[in-house]
Formats: sequence, C-alpha cells, structure tokens
Amino acid sequence: MKNDLPNVFPGEIDENVHNTQEIFNSLEKPENRSDDNLSIEAKINRIFNSPNYIYKKEVLIKMHNQNVKKTIIGKTANNLLTLDNEMINISDIEDINII
Repeated sequence: MKNDLPNVFPGEIDENVHNTQEIFNSLEKPENRSDDNLSIEAKINRIFNSPNYIYKKEVLIKMHNQNVKKTIIGKTANNLLTLDNEMINISDIEDINII
C-alpha cells in the first residue's frame, strides 16, 4: 500500500512556554468558618443560599441527642424536605452541618 501523505516536520520550540494558569480561590474552607454562634435558621439559610447548592445537599442533623445523615432538597416555613420524602421540623433540630 502506497502512502501518499506528506511527512510532517514539527518546528522546534526555542523558548519556555508558560501556558498554564494560576487560580486563586477566595472561598473559605468549611473547617475555617465558625458556625457555632449562628442560629439554626441562619445555618439552614446559609446552606440554601450557598453557591454550591443546586438541587440537594448532604447534611448531618443533630436532633434529640441523635445524629442523622440526610439529603435535603428544600425548605418550607417550618420544615426541611429530604430526598426520601421526609419532613423534618426545624424546631426539632439542635444543630445542622454540611457533610
């Protein structure tokens, strides 16, 4: 089989190429943020107003001295809505943290 394609000769690069980008992230890491003095309502609003929240968020909810891992998808005036069709009363929540 005869090859009719011409040979390719790459040009030599005589200088250093700096085509990478440096990225600066100004967001605080979750372990550096102090949420201890915020109310439960403020913590829930921070979760839903976060730029990382699109549809659902995994959280650890402390209720009546037990920790429950849930995926929340919405909020009403008095309840949190979970992915498994459960409603959690906000007044029953002692603490809430993003996983």
